[in-house]
Amino acid sequence: MTYELFKQQLVENLRTFFSADTQISIQQFPHNNRLVLDGLTILEPGINISPTIYLNHYFEQYCKHSDFSAVQQQILQYYHQHCPLNSIDTTFFTCFDQVSPRIVYKLIHYEKNRELLNEIPHFPYLDLAIVFYCLVPETPYENASILIYNHHLLYWNISADDLLQLARKNTPFLLPWRCSSLAEVIFPALSFFPDYRQPISQTVLKEESIPMFVLTNSQQYFGAACILYPQALSEISRNLRDDLYILPSSIHEVILIPVSLAGNPLELSQIVQEVNLTEVAPDEVLSDSVYYYQKEEEHLILSQT
Repeated sequence: MTYELFKQQLVENLRTFFSADTQISIQQFPHNNRLVLDGLTILEPGINISPTIYLNHYFEQYCKHSDFSAVQQQILQYYHQHCPLNSIDTTFFTCFDQVSPRIVYKLIHYEKNRELLNEIPHFPYLDLAIVFYCLVPETPYENASILIYNHHLLYWNISADDLLQLARKNTPFLLPWRCSSLAEVIFPALSFFPDYRQPISQTVLKEESIPMFVLTNSQQYFGAACILYPQALSEISRNLRDDLYILPSSIHEVILIPVSLAGNPLELSQIVQEVNLTEVAPDEVLSDSVYYYQKEEEHLILSQT
């Protein structure tokens, strides 16, 4: 079955599970780094919001196992686990006084998102771009947000500078930064290992004393933007008494390494590139660059490694 036939057959089959006035459609949704995915939405009567179910992954499963009914059942199960019970009030987005306290920023790669940047307010930052979104309150979906476009500024009669000023105040408050050692991040995952392996794994991590730290925000959502917070890198570098190499592990977090413990800095960019190619989803890649934070100058630059 071709991908086009897969999508057509899926929509036809799903209609048999819902009432006749349910709207079932597949649309293309642009994502970060020029990635475009096909998203299935199911709008039942009286509901104005639906989880978007991206089909590319499900088609890959079908190609591997050739079991269409099993894939269809997974999609239905996902929908029923995430479908809303009520509509949400979207009128708040038309009132700037209601929107302004929830405007925040995130970081994306500049060159990989040039077409998108033509449509949205942004500010260049190193090889990245600062862009803006609104956190949607009281939704059934964790981290629901709306990207802010140029036409929104016209509607609200504000400027990009106004957005930046609001986001600088709101983002650290609504999404406060947190920094944990890599070992602290890894330890909770050890609960998935058999009991006899846990003490060994923890001993190895403690003995290695991994000199790496994960910086993100409280929601672990677009947390790489924490490098923009006025006090985050300054406080961390002072506590570690060292300059920092910053490795962008994704749009959601960065890895910090004290410079004196980094080993050969020439290897860092190779590590970032390899991880981006093999471990990070294409739409979650931030950059292949390595950054350098100078503690005394309190200044972040692109590393020359």
